[in-house]
Amino acid sequence: MASANDTRHQTQVQKDVADQNFDYMFKLLIIGNSSVGKTSFLFRYADDSFTSAFVSTVGIDFKVKTVYRNEKRVKLQIWDTAGQERYRTITTAYYRGAMGFLLMYDITNQESFYAVQDCKTSYYDPR
Repeated sequence: MASANDTRHQTQVQKDVADQNFDYMFKLLIIGNSSVGKTSFLFRYADDSFTSAFVSTVGIDFKVKTVYRNEKRVKLQIWDTAGQERYRTITTAYYRGAMGFLLMYDITNQESFYAVQDCKTSYYDPR
């Protein structure tokens, strides 16, 4: 008879194997000021969950979402960056290898909109 730990381990192994099966993988980063909703967006999109509690991201976090497009399995690594200025030097190291950016701002905070404009100018590389 299998124990609960054996069942959990088998489930994790199956999940790990499934995570390796994809046709394409894209690394995407969510960038924006603190408190604009980056983490809420990530949890809602990746896990279909939402919490109204504010939890500030320290450093960086990411989630994986698998989607299907044109009969292809696409694995999205979506990275949630810290919005506070003191973490900017840490998070910019994670930009390497990113294939896309989601620039987020708070529609009720004009400063957050201007900050996104600055980010776009700083990281745009038309190569």
